[in-house]
Amino acid sequence: MFKYKVLGPVIFGGVIVNSGEIELDETKGARLVERGILEEVEAEEETDINKMKVDQLKDYAEKNGIDLGDAKGKPEILKAIKEAEAVANANTTS
Repeated sequence: MFKYKVLGPVIFGGVIVNSGEIELDETKGARLVERGILEEVEAEEETDINKMKVDQLKDYAEKNGIDLGDAKGKPEILKAIKEAEAVANANTTS
């Protein structure tokens, strides 16, 4: 199943859907994308930083513009990432 953004009215599960996202199999979704009714939504990678290794955490921090400062071990790196994300979330919700 793939996620699609609804761009125009489509009948989904017996209901007319004008907006939002729906999940369809690839074949049906592709036909509706060609007709301009749907747009494929890129799947967001589920990220559990607690399960990552140090190298993965460093890559994650770099990709997300997080300065790790002097953090070296996994606990320090995790703390730095979580603090940076908490500040970023606070700034976007204020």
